[in-house]
Amino acid sequence: MRHDHTSWLVHFVRDRNPEQDFPGEDEDDAGAHAVGELELDADAFSVLKTIVRLGGLIPGYSFRKGRTTIYGGQPVVCATEMPLYSFADYARKRSDPSKVSAYGIAFLKSEFFAAGGRPAIYGLSTDNIAYVSNTPKSRVLADTVLPIAEQYRLVAYNPAAANRIDWSHEREWRWIVKDNDKDEVWAEHYNGTLGPMPALPLLKGRLDGRSFSKLCFIVWTSKEANELQELLTGLFLAGGNDYGTRFDKLLISRSKIIVLADVVESVEGGRRIQSQTIEGLDEANLLRPIQIHEPSEDTAKQIAQALEAASAAGESAALHYAKEHPTDTGLSGFASAITYDVTNPMVQQLLSSGFASGPFDGKVIIKIPTKWPLRQSIDYQIYIMEAAVESLKKDLELDVFVDARLD
Repeated sequence: MRHDHTSWLVHFVRDRNPEQDFPGEDEDDAGAHAVGELELDADAFSVLKTIVRLGGLIPGYSFRKGRTTIYGGQPVVCATEMPLYSFADYARKRSDPSKVSAYGIAFLKSEFFAAGGRPAIYGLSTDNIAYVSNTPKSRVLADTVLPIAEQYRLVAYNPAAANRIDWSHEREWRWIVKDNDKDEVWAEHYNGTLGPMPALPLLKGRLDGRSFSKLCFIVWTSKEANELQELLTGLFLAGGNDYGTRFDKLLISRSKIIVLADVVESVEGGRRIQSQTIEGLDEANLLRPIQIHEPSEDTAKQIAQALEAASAAGESAALHYAKEHPTDTGLSGFASAITYDVTNPMVQQLLSSGFASGPFDGKVIIKIPTKWPLRQSIDYQIYIMEAAVESLKKDLELDVFVDARLD
């Protein structure tokens, strides 16, 4: 296996920088062009988590010095086939997370190609450049220079010039929207409305005739890997996101997480040159799987007993509260028992057995059988649920909380 060659492409994300991403615009104008899911100055890891929640990559114009570097007038999704270690080292040496930051998503080159992605074209064979449009946000060449359908692939290149331009080390690939009806994700817009946005769907996997069968998610630290693992596990269990977008559960179950600190340590500390690529990391068992657990009869029995005990604790609390407060007064509301521990086998069985619902943005609502009189008082509801939650904590050894809201 070549250590400078891989079957994978990586889309790396970076810290958002309003001056770079929205040049010449004030904050209000920049917000009008941004996804409302993120702060305008969000860090790279937050960007990655948002991509995962939405299920795809939104194309961009790749501004540099206030001017788009993309030709053809359409935004693109960029990817690189640089080996992981090479990119991690490159990111460290540039030391500017607003320009390059080694968080990202990897997909198979063959599947990106099937989705319409193509390798970049570095430079032209002519110096006779004619533009149809040449503004900071739209650079469209004449068809006589390069067919407009291929212009998104062009990367400026001149290694011999005094002002040298050479990005060929990035071994770049690019993708543009091909089908306006299919190439989209649902997201919150800058004004708070929810709707479709042009994007390359990834977590839809093979649904609706799409291209992707597995992904790798790239972070720097084990702590970030654990957080991303919880997010992905929640999306797997829910079968989609909170916007009603269905995700391919098989794709999520096949996907892995890469901790770049492990890659750097393996190559620099262990001298394992094969760990430069995703294929080599797989052989070295450095890819972390998503945590999905099979149901078990013993766990099912434990859950049934714990829910019955929690219900009894709630019933006892209700009787005690009613004695102290015979009249149903005060603010109206609801209270539930919730957990966020979606990687826990117990929580996954609660969901698969129908004893819990969700996850809703990571939150799992546990269904405790109600054996107490109904009242509208939120104080009554909270008092009962606190007793039930304490019982669940003891019997299931879970982090369970009371979640209350006014009616």
